[in-house]
Amino acid sequence: MKILILTTDQELALLRQRVLEGAGHEVAVRVTEKEAVEAAEKAVPFDVALVCHHLPTATARRIIRIFHDGNREGKIVFVGHIYGEWPEVEADRYVVGADGPDALIKVVAESGP
Repeated sequence: MKILILTTDQELALLRQRVLEGAGHEVAVRVTEKEAVEAAEKAVPFDVALVCHHLPTATARRIIRIFHDGNREGKIVFVGHIYGEWPEVEADRYVVGADGPDALIKVVAESGP
């Protein structure tokens, strides 16, 4: 699957990229707000987009709105920080980053085509 990681935390992005590549996925990473918004606006192809809690909420909502308004086929997974935080974004699926790589791989697999 093609995975698109959108975050402003380069370290987390690179770790998630390695984990997902190790699971056999093709991964593209965008690590600035500007790059993340451009990826949405330019319709960068993906099967699953990971929107990280490190993005400002307004930016995450904007990106997700662009994906939904464009009727993109891919699924959007919001990666939250810890349990108990209610994300203010409407994604297709949610995963908590603190659950680790196995949870991430599982949610990605369940979200893909």
